[in-house]
Amino acid sequence: MNVAAFLSYVIITSITPGPSNLLMMNEARHFGFVGAWKFNGGILTGFAFLGLLSAGFTAGLDQLLTMLEPYLQLAGVAYLLYLAWKIGFPKPTSGKTIDVQATFLSGFVFQMINIKSILFFLTVLSTFILPHSGSAVQTMVYLGYTILLGWAALLLWSAFGSLFSRFFTRYDRLFRFTMSALLVYSAVTIF
Repeated sequence: MNVAAFLSYVIITSITPGPSNLLMMNEARHFGFVGAWKFNGGILTGFAFLGLLSAGFTAGLDQLLTMLEPYLQLAGVAYLLYLAWKIGFPKPTSGKTIDVQATFLSGFVFQMINIKSILFFLTVLSTFILPHSGSAVQTMVYLGYTILLGWAALLLWSAFGSLFSRFFTRYDRLFRFTMSALLVYSAVTIF
């Protein structure tokens, strides 16, 4: 395996803006790094679970994945557009607003339909790991590296949300527009 190509793909794909990164940053913006931990923990757990699930499917069910991909894409696009709408056009409220924390389960479920993560794992497994892996142990080691690097990128985005909370609050409308536009972009790039 070309380890440099593998690491380049995993790091670049993990660090670029995507739905999970943006949502983790937004949650940390509202509740701080520690306060957003339930939702972020759901996304991180979902990311690891999705990696393991993808490894099982990719290794044994290539044809099924090809048939399911269009449906997964549609579900992912629909959800991304819904999130973009909710972030970009929040319901007007009278008086003081109360931010509601997202739950572990909502983060986990979101990750299960996050098409960027699904395609990420399918690509890294089918291109870099499985063709060059000599054993199940070696496959799991490289998958473990992939998950750890992905977690690092996700946590970095969450830290940005927490550290730049005041800035994001000051420019809330611009922030919401930018996050919404990036989610729409993420949805469009699926096709």
